[in-house]
Amino acid sequence: MSKASQRLYAERERRIAFLHEAVNRSAINRATERLAALTHPDRDYVVIRSEFIYRLPARPAWDAEAGEDVTTRPPLTRLLNGKNQHAIALYLTKIFVEQMSAAHAAAKNPTPPPPPRRRHSVYNIDNAPSEASLIGLPSFDRHRNQRRVFNRALDALHKCELIDLGGTGQRYKTHTLNREDGSGRPYRIPSGEPSNPKHLCLPTEFFTTGWHLVLTPSELATLLAVCHVADRKLPRAPHTEKNPRQTFLAESVRRKHLGLSDEAYESIHQLAEFGLIETDDTVEGRRRGRISPAMTGGKRPDPYKLIPTILGGFPSDERVFDPDMFNRPAIDAVTDRLNWPLARYARWAGTSRKGDAAAPQSNS
Repeated sequence: MSKASQRLYAERERRIAFLHEAVNRSAINRATERLAALTHPDRDYVVIRSEFIYRLPARPAWDAEAGEDVTTRPPLTRLLNGKNQHAIALYLTKIFVEQMSAAHAAAKNPTPPPPPRRRHSVYNIDNAPSEASLIGLPSFDRHRNQRRVFNRALDALHKCELIDLGGTGQRYKTHTLNREDGSGRPYRIPSGEPSNPKHLCLPTEFFTTGWHLVLTPSELATLLAVCHVADRKLPRAPHTEKNPRQTFLAESVRRKHLGLSDEAYESIHQLAEFGLIETDDTVEGRRRGRISPAMTGGKRPDPYKLIPTILGGFPSDERVFDPDMFNRPAIDAVTDRLNWPLARYARWAGTSRKGDAAAPQSNS
């Protein structure tokens, strides 16, 4: 446990340093300002098709010798397997932009007017912020470094058929967006009102405060999985103390329908620290997923019970989101929380890692 604690604290230090670095912080703040400028007052949500997150029918079984066929995962966790830092955030951002642009175009008196039909990848042209700037990539050395990072994210999306690259010498510049299901069909915004469980709805503020830019790919994939499984499995009733909207990601669901690895699933603890979900552990003595087999009689312990607090206790398509969750930039919420004690590893309660400021304890 001591070694695990040291590794986790080292990762937190690395993450804090990255978010505190001036160029990164400036780029993320600029991205959230530009995303906020694209919103429409009548569009308070972004809708994502279920097939991006959840596979139906279930994935084919595989044995230990053959290994997992990653290509049978849903597109979200195929992207996660590709280990590109920006691919998931880029795809979600492109969906956000498409839906906000459509909302402006449908308005009688759009204000501001809909942005141009095509943005440049790294340069701000014709009053249109570049695509790279919308996902928080630092603007230094645009021509080489920023373009290279952005194009690698496009490559990852192309591998999962979530975009098509152009057929000319400027294939990255002329890329087009595809549907969330990985079918390769051109992207179309879901028509009509979103419905459960065909769609997952996320609040617009999730994007304009930059949560999709500061969460890691594993955290993003796990958060979407928790929210969507809650939509699929839980009764359509509000969250109350007597009827909490708790769900759990059983190993069979993670394996057969989500393609979510055990390593990615462990990020539920970080999501709980950030307040995006709540965790309820009914297994005595378990610490961040670890428990001795002797304490459970050799049986598999019960999974964590999870509440997607980001959805406000209701199905996502009812869009009863809690605005208080988005009253500050995500980058500030994350850096502040990472300076608190690591949940279940702190030596004493109520003290910060620096030993000088009180910090509430996580329930993860």
